[in-house]
Amino acid sequence: MIPATSEAPAARVGVVVVAAGSGSRFGGETPKQFLSLGGTPVVVRAARALLSHSGVAHAVIVLPEADASGWWRRIAPFLGDEGARVSWRAGGATRQDSVRAGLDALDASASAVELVAVHDGARPGVSKALFARVLAAAAASGAAIPAVAPADTLWRRDQAGFAAARIDRDEIRGAQTPQCFRRELLRAALARADEAGFVGTDEASLVHRSGCPVRLVEGSLRNHKVTRPADLEFLRGLLDAPPRAPRAPRTGIGYDAHRFGAAGPLRLGGLRFPEVPGLAGHSDGDALLHALTDAILGAVAAPDIGSLFPSSDTSLRGASSVRFLERALAIARAAGYAPGQADCVVIGERPRLAPRVPALRKRLAGLLGVPESAVGIKGTTTDGMGFPGRGEGLGVQAVVRLDPLPGPEAHAP
Repeated sequence: MIPATSEAPAARVGVVVVAAGSGSRFGGETPKQFLSLGGTPVVVRAARALLSHSGVAHAVIVLPEADASGWWRRIAPFLGDEGARVSWRAGGATRQDSVRAGLDALDASASAVELVAVHDGARPGVSKALFARVLAAAAASGAAIPAVAPADTLWRRDQAGFAAARIDRDEIRGAQTPQCFRRELLRAALARADEAGFVGTDEASLVHRSGCPVRLVEGSLRNHKVTRPADLEFLRGLLDAPPRAPRAPRTGIGYDAHRFGAAGPLRLGGLRFPEVPGLAGHSDGDALLHALTDAILGAVAAPDIGSLFPSSDTSLRGASSVRFLERALAIARAAGYAPGQADCVVIGERPRLAPRVPALRKRLAGLLGVPESAVGIKGTTTDGMGFPGRGEGLGVQAVVRLDPLPGPEAHAP
């Protein structure tokens, strides 16, 4: 086998990831290429390894013809930013049909490519270095594939199932993907195969049959193909799952405002202010707890307080706003977060907040489960401007920092 340089070719590269098979040998309802490996679908891991190469202009993932769009919706979120360079196409009845469909999609992508790499969607262990070696060899010779030498002694068997003759394993190589070719060379090989009614087991067999030599580049045992359930377990043990990046704290902002006029005293932060009339609202009108609730919900991208507790719900009339805050905290915990800090500003001409700040900090710290030193509370006026300045009501703005809880990340309901 001829060694190849790992230097990246100057040619623009297009990628066809073939993931259109039914996975019948694997068994189960989900085709093997869509099963999870380290939290990511196998086919996405296969595609990402090739997309990491700087020479790749565009990639096409060829999906099962039945419900191709549905499979795309399932895997697209896992591609992240790389998704901008990826499109999909429905496959065909044979591998050759699927590869041709991928080539057509590459041509339609307006990414003029000179080299095409065809990769199995069920080979998630390909390395960037292996891909670079094969690309460099294909750029130099027109066609190149990775291949591995067998480790075991090989025998040819007879029809009765007995050993007939030993095969010299030095002459044998197992073909892998990605298989890389000059684009026009692969196109021509597909066309000749179609004319002759020839069906190959891989693209190299088509190109070799058309008369073009195919260069062999050292492959890798990590570049293993998932065919049966044992293969997936093998790869789970062989491939290190990508480390989960530490989750960063989340920040949410909440704002609420109500007019004065409700029966009974004002409630803020769960405390009573008897010298000030209550705030009108479908609950107890506690604008401070409402703002905190919305800030927490916003930090985990959950529905806002109006969606969770609509004013049309008559059962909430006069309800304690502590109930709303507790629901938001439960949603945050389900998402893997808990409050770390809160800062609140009460905007209005009344009440006079300063004497009650210590009690408010203590109350809010208890509700949020944080130290009092992590709660900021302050009051301000608008110098007579707007509805707070006219004494018609008050507003509250709250900022909350949520910190990740230890353990695996959960998902908000």
